[in-house]
Amino acid sequence: MEKIIQNNIPEVVMGAEVDAPPTTLGPSENEVMTLKLQASQALSRLEESMRKGTDTEGSTWNTPSGFLSHPKDAEDIFTLLQDLIVYEDGPVVEDGKAEPNQLTNLPLLTDAAKLALISHSISAYAMSLSRPHAQRLAGRLAADTTRWLSHIFRFVDCASSFHEDPLEGLVRVTRLALHKKYPRYIDEGFTALASSPPLIYSSVAAPLGIVQHLCKQLSLPLHCVKPIPNNTVFGSRQCMDISALERRLNEDSQTNSVTPLLVLGEAGSVLTGHCDNITRLREICDKYNVWLHLRGDSLAALTLNSSPKDLSSKIADSITLPLGIWLGIPSLPVVTLYRLTDTRGARPTSRDTTLSLISGLMTDSFSRRLPTLPLWTVLQAMGRDGIVNRFKQCFLVIEDLHHKIKKFNCIRILSQEPGGETGSYTILELLNNPINGPQLLEVVASALVFQFVPPEAENQEIQRVPPYFDKLNSWLGQILQRDIENVDIELCEIEQYGVAIRICPLESPECPPNTEDLDNVVACLEQQIEILLATVEHKETFVRLVKENDSLHLVEMPGWAGLGGVRYAPPTWVHVMTDQAKEELNHLNTQLVDTLRSTDAAFSLGEGADGLACVRFGMVTRDTDVAELLSLVLQVGQEVEASSKFLDTMSEVVKRGIEAAQTDLERENAEKLWQEGILRHVPVVGTFVNWWSPPAKESGVRGRSLNLQAGVVESTENIYKYHMQLQPNSTSNGSGARTPPQPLVQTPVGAGSQSHSRSSSHSSLQSGKSLQATTISVPAKEKSCEMRS
Repeated sequence: MEKIIQNNIPEVVMGAEVDAPPTTLGPSENEVMTLKLQASQALSRLEESMRKGTDTEGSTWNTPSGFLSHPKDAEDIFTLLQDLIVYEDGPVVEDGKAEPNQLTNLPLLTDAAKLALISHSISAYAMSLSRPHAQRLAGRLAADTTRWLSHIFRFVDCASSFHEDPLEGLVRVTRLALHKKYPRYIDEGFTALASSPPLIYSSVAAPLGIVQHLCKQLSLPLHCVKPIPNNTVFGSRQCMDISALERRLNEDSQTNSVTPLLVLGEAGSVLTGHCDNITRLREICDKYNVWLHLRGDSLAALTLNSSPKDLSSKIADSITLPLGIWLGIPSLPVVTLYRLTDTRGARPTSRDTTLSLISGLMTDSFSRRLPTLPLWTVLQAMGRDGIVNRFKQCFLVIEDLHHKIKKFNCIRILSQEPGGETGSYTILELLNNPINGPQLLEVVASALVFQFVPPEAENQEIQRVPPYFDKLNSWLGQILQRDIENVDIELCEIEQYGVAIRICPLESPECPPNTEDLDNVVACLEQQIEILLATVEHKETFVRLVKENDSLHLVEMPGWAGLGGVRYAPPTWVHVMTDQAKEELNHLNTQLVDTLRSTDAAFSLGEGADGLACVRFGMVTRDTDVAELLSLVLQVGQEVEASSKFLDTMSEVVKRGIEAAQTDLERENAEKLWQEGILRHVPVVGTFVNWWSPPAKESGVRGRSLNLQAGVVESTENIYKYHMQLQPNSTSNGSGARTPPQPLVQTPVGAGSQSHSRSSSHSSLQSGKSLQATTISVPAKEKSCEMRS
C-alpha cells in the first residue's frame, strides 16, 4: 500500500493528469444513476417538508425508539429521520399544553449544493471499490481539484489538503514546518524540540482559540506563542505591528535557545475584516526563514486578479480556503493550499513529499474515501466565471454599502475601508488595472461592521461605547434582522468597541444582495437612527423628571434599549417593603400597565433587576412629550390605587355583612327554638305536636340582605312578602301608594373602622362614585350568598 501511494504522489503534487480510468468503474452506470436519483428524491422530500412547515403532528422527537427487534421499512426510517432534521426539538410544554415544534432554519439548496450532497452518497458508495481502483480515483479527483483551485486563486505550484475542521489545515502545515526546521523531529519527536523550542507569532487581534488549539494538537506549551501588538501609529489599529514583529524575530533569531517557526497573518480578520500588511510580512518571513500562513475572508479576492505576471503564491507559504462558507454550499471540505518548493522555486524533492505525507497533508486524498468529490463536482458546476462573479458581487456589495452608510455622522464604521487607507480605489478599477495579490488584499473589504455612537464621539479615538449604547445597537441590529429579508445581518461584540452590527455576504448561504436590498438597508437604517437619536435625547429628560417625583421610581432594566422603566409606588410604600407589600405593589403596577396600554401601545409590563413589576417605556420619536407620558402614568396610577382601595373596602364590607347575617340567623334560630319548644323539633314527636297545635304563619326565621348603600344588614320580609326591593326613603310615593314598612331587623356593618394597610392621598370611597341599591341576600335555611341588583 505504501508503495502505491508514493508512486502516485508526484503526479498529484505537480497537477499532472493521471491516465483516465477504465470505462467500467466497478459499479454499473445504472447503480450510480439509481443512487443519484434516490439521493435527489431525499433532498426534495426534505425541502417539501420545510416548505409546508406547519404540521407538527408527525414529529417523533419524544417517541422513544426502544429496542429494535424487527427490521423497519425504509419509508418509516426516512420519516423518522425527516422529523429529526426538520424540527429542532420536541414539543414545548407550557402550562401543561404542548406547543408546536420549532422548525429548523434550513437554507434553500441551489443546483450546485444539491450536486455536492448527492456526491457525498456516491463518495461513500465508492468505498466498495477495490483498494487500488479507489486510490487511483481519489488521486485523480485530488489532482484535478488542486489544479483548478491553484489557477482560480493564483496560488500556483502548490499542493492541497482537504479536511472538515477549519483549523486542521493549520495544524498540519505547522507540523510540516516543524519537520523542516527540526530534521530529527521525525525520529526523536518532542525531544528534538527541547533544546530550542519553536515560536509561533500571532497578532493580539487574532482569536486566542486558534493558537490554543494549535498548541494543544501539537503538544506545545502556550509560552511558544508570541503575541505581537497592534499598530498604534500607522495603519489600522486592528492590524499587526510589522515593526514589532521584525524586532521580535531579530531578537529570537540571534539566540540559540528558541527557533522562530511560523507567523499567523490575517487577510481579513474574523469580525472586522482588517488585513495585515501582507507585503511586509512576506519580506520579513523570507528574511528570517519563517513559515507564513494566511487565513481570512479577504483571500477570496485573489480570484479577482487576472494579471498573467502575478504569482500570488508568493504571498504566503500556505492559505486556508473555507469554500463551503464562501460559496454558500454545505458539506464542502475546507482546503489548505501549501507550497512544497522553497523560495527559489525548485522542484519538490522526495523528502518534501514524504514530510507532507507524514504531516497528514496527503492522508485523506489517498484513502479509499473520496473527500474531494463534492468539491470536484461543484467546481465544474459553477466554473471559474461563476465563482469569480459571486466573489466580485460580494465585494461590490460591501463597497457600495460602505459609501452609503458612511454619510451618517452617528455611525462609526469599524471594518476595513474599501480602497485602502485612502479609499482611492474601487473594485471595478482594480479589475481594469490589475495589481499584485498582496496589494489587492489590502484594498478590498470582506465585511462591513458598524455601530451607533453618540454624534460627538464619532470622530474620537478608539473607545468603547457606554453600556446603554450596547443596548441601542442590539436593538438596532434586531430591527434590521426583522425588516431586511435578503441581507444576512448578525450582531457581534468587539472587546474594544462593544456591540456592533456585521454584514458579510461571503459568509451568507444566500445569493449576494442586489441594489434594491442595499437601498432597503439604508432606508431602514436612516429611519431607525432618527428613533435612536430621539430616544437618547429624551433619556436625560426622562430620568430627571422621574427623580423629581416622589411617587415614581426609576427601575434599572438590563438589556432594555428604550427610555427605561418606572415603578409607581407612593412614598409610604417604599419604607415598608414586606412580602405582602411587594405583592400588592406588583398587582398595582400590573393593573396600571393594563390601563395604560388601552391608551397608548408605547407602554408595556417590565420587570426590574429586583424582580418587581414596572411600567416599561420603549423607543420614542422626536415629537414625543416625555413629561406628558409621565403625568399620564402618575394620574392613572393614582386612579388605579384608589380603585384598588375602593374594592378592598367593599370586600371588607361584604365580608362583615355576611358575618353579621350569620350571627343574626343563629341567634334568631336559637330564640325560635326556645319559643316554640324543643318538642316541635324532635323527629316524629314534632310532627304530632305541629298537627295538634299548628305554629303561627309568621313565626319563621327571616333571611338577611346586605344593603351596600346604607351599610346595614336587614331582614328580608319585604323581599318575600311584597316581592320587591325598594328603599324605604319615604312613607309614600308619587301615586299615593304606601311603600313597604321598615324591616324589623337592621344591623349596622362596622367596616368603616377598618383602614387599608397603606395610606394614600385619596379616600377609599371617591365622592364621584355612587352606589346603587345592591344587596346580598342570605336566605334563612341555605345561608348562602345571593347577589341582587
